[in-house]
Amino acid sequence: MLKTRLIPCIITRGEMVVQSYNFSRYLPIGNIKTAIEFFVNWDVDEIVVIDITASKEGRSPNLDLIDWASSECFVPLTVGGGIRDTQDIKGLINSGADKVCINSIVRKNPDIINESSEIFGSQCITVSLDVIFYDNKHYIYDYQNRNTIDTNLEEFILDIQDRGCGEIFLNSVDRDGSRKGYDIEVINTINNIAKIPVIACGGVGRSYHFSEAVIKTNCSGVSAANIFQHTEHSTIAAKAMMIKEGLNVRLNGEVNYKEFEFDDTGRPY
Repeated sequence: MLKTRLIPCIITRGEMVVQSYNFSRYLPIGNIKTAIEFFVNWDVDEIVVIDITASKEGRSPNLDLIDWASSECFVPLTVGGGIRDTQDIKGLINSGADKVCINSIVRKNPDIINESSEIFGSQCITVSLDVIFYDNKHYIYDYQNRNTIDTNLEEFILDIQDRGCGEIFLNSVDRDGSRKGYDIEVINTINNIAKIPVIACGGVGRSYHFSEAVIKTNCSGVSAANIFQHTEHSTIAAKAMMIKEGLNVRLNGEVNYKEFEFDDTGRPY
């Protein structure tokens, strides 16, 4: 049985880590190196780093930063932002990234999935998909232009899958920063279409939201950003709650997860 992955997502604007709210407001938190140093010392399965302004500002991926990060990380590292072609992907992988996360370039040049998966393998290629609910329907959201895209969601997912996408990193625009929990409906919608792993992101405000998403959608992994930036030991608390709910997760041998109890807000004590 495959283990459910817990994946912190570090959202940056350049090297500044930010908390995101509905893809429109961003609260500065601190330096990316501090965030990475924090996560590698706690119980996570992967780390995703996405520079959300790199593509819009025409910046290439910061290879020096990724080279440093990969030397610090003891878990798989996925990197997104500023990727324009297979040369950028090659540079990131050579710098130590295990996977890349591509978004806007897929809409401009979907062939990059075919090309990169043939060169590096589909397991290295993650497509980040931002989805918003509008007019009683789910649409793909263009975060650069802040509008919806008139593309059939099911056709888009089947296309990127056929081209060699290894997994989908699914972001809910509506739930981003809301702390209301994952958008279960949209996760199930995507999961029922895709035959590749789906990683859910957006909306976590309590530890039980992680296990709730896996139980109700059977997604392959759960990711979050904001909650991990302001809650001490939150990654361990998240796994303790997932174990309490009977999920199969990787364990850190130094942590006694059975000792955790939770208050009404989902915080451990």
